[in-house]
Amino acid sequence: MRGKAKWSIFVSIMLVLSLFLAACGGSSQSSGDGGGKKKSENQLADKQVLYFASGSDIPSLDFSVATDTTSFGVLTNIFSGLMTMRKDKPVPDLAAGQPEVSADGKVYTFKLRDGIKWSDGSPITAQDFVYAWQRFVNPKTAAAYGYIYASANIKNAAKIMDKNSDLFGKVDQLGVKALDDKTLQVTLEKPTPYFLSLMAFPPFFPLKKDFVEKQGDKYAKEPENMIYSGAYKLAKWDHGKGWTLVKNPDYWDAKNITIDEVNYNVVKDDVTALNLYKTDKIYMDTLTADYIDQYKDSPEFHTQAGNCVFFLKLNVSKNKILANKKARQAIAMALDREGLTKTLLNDGSIPAHYLVPKDFTFGPDGKDFRAAAPKGYLLGGKDEAKKLWDEAKKELGIKTAKLEFMTTDTTVAGKLAEYNANQIEKTLDGLKITINKQPWGEYLKRDDAGNYDIGGGSGWCPDYQDPMTFLDMFTTGNAENTGKWSNKTYDQLINEAQNLGNKPEERWKKLQEAEKVLLEEAPVIPTYQDGSAFLVKPYVKGLEFQNSSPRTDFRHAKVYKH
Repeated sequence: MRGKAKWSIFVSIMLVLSLFLAACGGSSQSSGDGGGKKKSENQLADKQVLYFASGSDIPSLDFSVATDTTSFGVLTNIFSGLMTMRKDKPVPDLAAGQPEVSADGKVYTFKLRDGIKWSDGSPITAQDFVYAWQRFVNPKTAAAYGYIYASANIKNAAKIMDKNSDLFGKVDQLGVKALDDKTLQVTLEKPTPYFLSLMAFPPFFPLKKDFVEKQGDKYAKEPENMIYSGAYKLAKWDHGKGWTLVKNPDYWDAKNITIDEVNYNVVKDDVTALNLYKTDKIYMDTLTADYIDQYKDSPEFHTQAGNCVFFLKLNVSKNKILANKKARQAIAMALDREGLTKTLLNDGSIPAHYLVPKDFTFGPDGKDFRAAAPKGYLLGGKDEAKKLWDEAKKELGIKTAKLEFMTTDTTVAGKLAEYNANQIEKTLDGLKITINKQPWGEYLKRDDAGNYDIGGGSGWCPDYQDPMTFLDMFTTGNAENTGKWSNKTYDQLINEAQNLGNKPEERWKKLQEAEKVLLEEAPVIPTYQDGSAFLVKPYVKGLEFQNSSPRTDFRHAKVYKH
């Protein structure tokens, strides 16, 4: 999932086998109450080593390039920020405690812990944060996630990245400064209720300037091209096949990190993954619909509700058919979300006609964001879809049309793409859908370049607990808005909401209005809100399945003899 967040994250539709268990913000659970042998309940294994599978390789470990949950899942283990997520709450990591916050809510002053250091033994300083943040917003870096700094409302971030601004490229004007080696001060343009949760997100992690600049273009390409600040180090990266994390003895809290080594194998086929689980080659496996009924009564079976929302992205700038509003609406109404979630997924995922998920965040009145439109938008169904499609064809002067449906190359992704394409073709007369499967990394490249008609491998996991994490990415010019949809009303509503930090009731209403505009215009078509079903070995205890990154938090888990 791109993420994070994601915690926002753009996501692989595979539901990455070991990392992608849930979305940010919401309930979490711990595993380990199943029926293992007695010796596994009492005696620790000689080696505290975990084995997992991932549906994709790591696309990038450079903060300025990474945009997906696989990358962010690794980054949050090998690097640290001011805060980290524990049980879906931001708690101090490199920061010595909670920051001092000015009366107007705009200035945060963080004190760093004593003795924190990089894996080469050198101290981590406030200047390392300043360098990393300035590097991230520098237009020369062209960070795909650069907009997150504007979303965080850090002073001058938006202007520094705006080529039409007088501050364009002037990174020294960013609202971050090192008061001394151990004191970091951050200035915001407006009160930002979700600011602290963002400090656990990789784009806000520190970097050591002299090391990064010495590596040049090689930075983050291999384990030796990185220097680490997190609980783990990347010991091995066999591109396309897997990677290994080992405990970082220089991490400030190393004595409380119980897992010494974590091994990942890239496994794209769910049958292969299940066989690896059965033979103890991996210790956790996400189940697809074909196997859920078979294992649901096992003590090793677990489920998790999520806050990621999957959707189709329509490229309104490239394709004249998708530039037609009625055509987009017709596609949105042609989908069978009930069949998709109950038959194909069968893992607790639910149909979504909305972008901001249910049970994710609650307004000043305590009500779910979804209270304004519990079922979502464009609920007309297939008859309405056919009517709108006929009207669209007349407006476009066509009788037939062809569209390419790009998705990822995993088993689940292929099944979902075929199902959705089939529903669209059956409902919309004269429309032919061609499926184009791409490896996850290539999918991301094509998506970033706007090289698609329908992007079907897309989804979003929140970067922070606020509706804005789902909504601001579709504003005009946003890097994640790769279909290049633009709507003045939508932009205005988002802008107004961003300036109502001290008026939560008004802000909430603006965000709800914005979601309505977005989904009725249908440049993005939600399909489902995720859930997951998975198996965990009974001799692995203490895994925390968070709705934030790291999603599978294994830092304090234990492996027992088996």
